[in-house]
Amino acid sequence: MAIDPCTEYGLALALEDFVPVLLAGTGLVVLANALGKALPAVRVGALFGGVVVMLGGLGKAVWKLLVAGPCVEIPFLEQMLFPCLAIGFSALAWALASVYVGKVVSWMPFALVPFVGACISGAARNLTPMLAIAALAAVAVGAMASALAARHGDQLGRWLFIVYLVGTLVLPPLAARPNQTEALQWAEQLTNTGVQLCFLIGALRLRGRLPRAERPSVPEGASLS
Repeated sequence: MAIDPCTEYGLALALEDFVPVLLAGTGLVVLANALGKALPAVRVGALFGGVVVMLGGLGKAVWKLLVAGPCVEIPFLEQMLFPCLAIGFSALAWALASVYVGKVVSWMPFALVPFVGACISGAARNLTPMLAIAALAAVAVGAMASALAARHGDQLGRWLFIVYLVGTLVLPPLAARPNQTEALQWAEQLTNTGVQLCFLIGALRLRGRLPRAERPSVPEGASLS
């Protein structure tokens, strides 16, 4: 039996869905700026990734609000989530990998994977491949951010990103289960809010610990013009 989304989501639940989206978006932008400070060449790509992820989350939140309120369903808003997550997290994974090794790595594998996933999803008319890629890329982001925090002596930040990593793996399958009670949806959504808050705090701590890229030194007597 098909579920009517207009009766599945309450208005309060739909409004609360914006909280983890905004926490995650803020954390991703903070992380992108931190990575750009450490390695300026990745700043644009990292910011692009963070903004795309946030747009995907906002699209899904707006879709849920519309079906919970005036019962207007715009499928595109819901369907943009997984492609945006796959592309955005892949871009952030590239930036994190570059900062971790101390130089810009090739962006082609990080762009090729979501592109292939999009082709497969389009051919099959199924977003499951994009969901899988989004999950893998998000896991890569959490794992590399945790490794960077540990490298710079921030054990609390390391564990905050690990909590985010576990939430990324556990929450999506739970949320995808059919016929959930409203109480269970609240529990899952509030847990997601806590997970994204951990990511934001971890990103803020990492921003204060990543070293700023050194400016090229100018030989003594050389002209700056």
